[in-house]
Amino acid sequence: MKIFNKYHTKRFLTLWLSLALFTGSCSDSILDEIDTNPNAPADVPISQLLPRATMVAVYAISGGMGASGAAMFAEHTTNVRLNPLDPDDVEGHGWFSAYSGLNDLNVMIDKATGQQNFAYTGIGKILFVYILSNTTDLYGDMPLTEGLKGSEIRQPAFDSQEFIYNFMLDMLDEALDDLEQPSVGNPGPADLIFNGNLDMWKKTAYGLKARLWNRLSQVDPQTSANNALASAALSFEAGEGFIFDQYLSGSLNDNPWTGHQKSQELFAVSQTTLDVMGDFTDPGFTDPRADRWFTRIEGELAGAPSGANVSDPAHIVYSAPSVQTVLFDEAPQPMLMYDEIKFIEAEAHLRLGDGIAANAAYEIATRAALERGGVETAEIESYVAQGNVFPGEDNLTMEHIMKQKWISLWLFQAIEAFNDVRRTGIPAMQNPNGQPLRFLYPESEITRNPNTPQNINIITIFSTPVWWDQ
Repeated sequence: MKIFNKYHTKRFLTLWLSLALFTGSCSDSILDEIDTNPNAPADVPISQLLPRATMVAVYAISGGMGASGAAMFAEHTTNVRLNPLDPDDVEGHGWFSAYSGLNDLNVMIDKATGQQNFAYTGIGKILFVYILSNTTDLYGDMPLTEGLKGSEIRQPAFDSQEFIYNFMLDMLDEALDDLEQPSVGNPGPADLIFNGNLDMWKKTAYGLKARLWNRLSQVDPQTSANNALASAALSFEAGEGFIFDQYLSGSLNDNPWTGHQKSQELFAVSQTTLDVMGDFTDPGFTDPRADRWFTRIEGELAGAPSGANVSDPAHIVYSAPSVQTVLFDEAPQPMLMYDEIKFIEAEAHLRLGDGIAANAAYEIATRAALERGGVETAEIESYVAQGNVFPGEDNLTMEHIMKQKWISLWLFQAIEAFNDVRRTGIPAMQNPNGQPLRFLYPESEITRNPNTPQNINIITIFSTPVWWDQ
């Protein structure tokens, strides 16, 4: 239920977007305090740290240029702006924002623990894992144990991604324990996602556990599948999800994916997207999501070739995401949804050899994804009635599951799509230049910290996978 009307929501969101960039203010009395920096307050209340860190997760991580790069590497989109967008153009995006959010959350968790405000500590740990998981999945090893020490350790050691994954799973368990404890307070409207609904945060924690366990399918197929299923069973129900829906019209408060398109005309629909959608449709039948999501060029859906860095900023050659149904200012930002949980269940059951359970979860996931994609019930039934959409328990393959999941993640969950493509190889990518297997570490990190892995460069990112991509 919304707490604020549109006017107050706009003021609230503008405040926290501003706080994500600037902290503090000055007055005559403060300026008179010679030894005080007004732009670096010594103490920030947890009620301010939480929304600021939330906007890092939502705006900078899920909607930043790193996510835009992932959309192109996963071939959801093709770059059609005037300038190329290559792997070395996205190397720093997300890295520094992530550490900003992790530092804020680290402070918030410590302060809230001392206050026995376990609602904040639980939420903080879940957001911490969300930011950290998205970052390590793109880069691999990261400074963690020494990475949040500030000036105490200026050249922190890099922890292995295996260590980071164990840390994240343990932190989610801690968060769930925190949310079960009596708390001296509840964040209420300072919680920009669930307005202090701790039950929904618990479901989010279990959903993230399911996602992380499923990511380890190549490390330990059976254990990861069983643990993913156990966590998924306690996560979202139909219609639920981890989603931010407070963006507003205008250049200051709009969805950042929309902002990228308005400022750079960055995205065209990739030919890979149209091909994968076409894998499920009979001749003459178009995926009902296509006309909701994409523009047509002279009456036709026109996909742009991946890796070509073609220029079409006016969107007169290639289909673009619709500005009415996808890239509009107020577009919500999904981060983990019910349909993804069901796709995870389908994959895990299939890995364990249970075709009946896998098929049941797959059919639920596909219907839920179509519904979330804006497709009406009658059109859903027409679509799934085609022979290749619901093949049945005896014929269901990993190709069916992963391709439908990849479609469902278009466009706003591109990082997760990039993770799945690297982990499973499904769908096959079409970029003739090859597919990056990770992001480059920022150049400033390499030059300032000798502990940065030296074997990761513009050549090796195409051949050196992250730890879980074995």
